[in-house]
Amino acid sequence: MEKGARSQLEELQNRLRELEAVFEHCFDGISIIDRQGRILRSNPAMQRLLQLPAEKYVGKYVADLVKDRVFDVSISEQVLATGKPVTMLQEISTGTKCLTVGVPVFGDDGTVEMVVISSHDVTELYSLKERLRQSQKLVEGFQVQLTDMRWLQMQNEDIVVRSKKMLSLLDLAKRLANVDTTVLIQGESGVGKEVVARLLHRANPHRADKAFITVNCGAIPRDLLEAELFGYEYGAFTGAAREGRAGLFELADGGSIFLDEIGEMPSDLQVKLLRVLQEREFTKIGSSQVKKVDIRVIAASNKNLLELVEQGLFRKDLYYRLNVVPLEVPPLRERKEDILALAKHYVQRFNRKYGFEKILSAELIDVMEHYSWPGNVRELVNIVERMVVTNTGNILQATAFPVELAPRKIYGGNVGTCLPAVGDNLEEVLAATERLLIINALKNSATTTAAAKRLGISRATLNRKMGKFGIKRSDAVS
Repeated sequence: MEKGARSQLEELQNRLRELEAVFEHCFDGISIIDRQGRILRSNPAMQRLLQLPAEKYVGKYVADLVKDRVFDVSISEQVLATGKPVTMLQEISTGTKCLTVGVPVFGDDGTVEMVVISSHDVTELYSLKERLRQSQKLVEGFQVQLTDMRWLQMQNEDIVVRSKKMLSLLDLAKRLANVDTTVLIQGESGVGKEVVARLLHRANPHRADKAFITVNCGAIPRDLLEAELFGYEYGAFTGAAREGRAGLFELADGGSIFLDEIGEMPSDLQVKLLRVLQEREFTKIGSSQVKKVDIRVIAASNKNLLELVEQGLFRKDLYYRLNVVPLEVPPLRERKEDILALAKHYVQRFNRKYGFEKILSAELIDVMEHYSWPGNVRELVNIVERMVVTNTGNILQATAFPVELAPRKIYGGNVGTCLPAVGDNLEEVLAATERLLIINALKNSATTTAAAKRLGISRATLNRKMGKFGIKRSDAVS
């Protein structure tokens, strides 16, 4: 044998030894399958995965091993059928899960000559995935329980809340209650800013048993507000009481004072309020004596105070002194989950007050949840009392909802379509509103699922309502 040929043979033998070493010692199980689907060879790792000696399966057809349930699926058959690589999850009779890859090896004639199978044990990975899924379910369960516990706790404090937005806000308020920092509560009229203020006071362990003074700065005449807040000495002005009078800041000493509608406070009083916030001191009208107070100041406004600052109607320094920690109370239309809870709560309250046994019908609840509530919680309380005292039946129907308060604009007026003339019958108005809402949602959504999400209902409910009103998907196509 020539020297060159001998060298090539030695190189080939070395390469075969290397490949043999890889085959024998590879961590993944490897099998070689011929074009008839018979196992030609298998490495020790595959024997460990199958927990079978080689003589039990090498030389057998893969299809027979599947029938014998050695493993659940044959990857090699799919590779032979398609001539393409195949990757699948394969489960072995021992319960081991493998990520198995089958790769075709082509002969000179272009057909699949054999299939190389490589299996990697992913049992632990899937076990970890399942444990993670179970942990996530457990966390979700705990979150639901926590929400229910928070809700019950708020209920015990006579605060009716179910929505996540309000629960989160009230949680923050309870944390802030432990410190005496000034809080500015903002939100539309009637959303419950005083409820949050009272929680800030009641949850403070040092002030809860002290006075909580509420002042509506917009309800007291300007010339009387200063005397109400700071008090006065005898002779301070014509008509002043002989013994003088303590102001509300003085009466709140040790407790909290809630300044509602702070944006209505006159500019000259804003200066005196700034001094109270900075120094916790003030002087009565007609007095030169400085009085120190230990109070917590909580302010609220339904106006944008920053806009008032830009308009020169509110002092910038006072704004920043008040706005140490802002709390934004969302309107009722943005926390639909609270509507039913509030409605039931106040029905029960007015039942006790007037000796009734009224309950809300499902149709009325649906109407209330679709109403925009521009007056927020205050409006809801008034409407509930009105329905309770003016309706004779114990079950309050949808017709009990005040007709003049039925929604007249679709999507808050954004669509620009008004209701057709359907008379004053509430059921007719509501049916026309609901039908038009559904058609508009379908027009503005790519799919029925998207339309259902837009309306805040399930797809099944939307389909049922479409059937009820005879609406087809084509009706919504312009």
